[in-house]
Amino acid sequence: MTDNFTTIDEYIDGFDGEKRDILKELRKLIQKIAPEATETINYKMPTFRLNGNLIHFAMFKNHLGVYPGAETIEHFKADLTNYKTSKGAIQIQLNQSLPNDLIQQIIVYRIGQLKDQKTGEWTKYNGNWVEANEKIQQVVNETELVKEFKWGGDVYTYNKKNVLAFSGFKNHFALWFYNGVLLKDSYHVLVNANEEKTKALRQWRFNSADEIDVVKVREYVLEAIQLVKDGKEIKPEKPQPKEIKGLLKDILNQEDTLFTSFKTLTMSKQKEYIEYIEEAKQEKTKLARIEKIKPMILEGKGLNDKYRK
Repeated sequence: MTDNFTTIDEYIDGFDGEKRDILKELRKLIQKIAPEATETINYKMPTFRLNGNLIHFAMFKNHLGVYPGAETIEHFKADLTNYKTSKGAIQIQLNQSLPNDLIQQIIVYRIGQLKDQKTGEWTKYNGNWVEANEKIQQVVNETELVKEFKWGGDVYTYNKKNVLAFSGFKNHFALWFYNGVLLKDSYHVLVNANEEKTKALRQWRFNSADEIDVVKVREYVLEAIQLVKDGKEIKPEKPQPKEIKGLLKDILNQEDTLFTSFKTLTMSKQKEYIEYIEEAKQEKTKLARIEKIKPMILEGKGLNDKYRK
């Protein structure tokens, strides 16, 4: 099996015999339960999406991995006693039958989770803001913006770049621009809703639909699109390395080869290891975990690499 696949068909065709049959059976089952879901490859795994990542799966040497997420694993904990599980993952050994009924229940549960997510804070008050939505939508429909679903709501993009989004909340209706800090803000209406975390995003808030001046909104929207066309944006700062503390730091400082190998890992892989050790409450557990990850670090592997294949 190589990584040179871009579709689920290509992924499945990379296996022979029993493994291919199992993958086909699982895919058919998911298609039956979630016919509206779309297929893609994500994290180098076959993935079904429906208002977000519905489920991933992948074939390994001795088992099939199914990845419905940590919350789902916890929910079905009592039904998964015959299977090895970890955070977000289920291992079904090749000598075990595919648990069709259980997988069906898991998929139905995930569909419900993602449906609830879609109707979260962004949209749950939109029924109170029908006129406001219509006014902003009128402006957006005149432009080249494309609607995409991200972070539990609709985001409008140009050439895959986030431009704006809007939604009703309990006490106000908000229109926000992802690079709003670069707008001229001719009418002095934009605010930073989160000074500590947000550098580029700016909001325009309305207390009623009557406050929405379509002409003025159109000016801001067109300017925001032009910023993207001109290549102007505030790029997010590079994340800083997570600080190594405590027992892990002591052991790394004592073992030069281990320290060098750890530092050659990507920042995200280092962070995974650091958090894995920090999560342990007792020192003996931390020590056990460090011993477990040493060979992986020396081989240049990340803690969760096996789930990314």
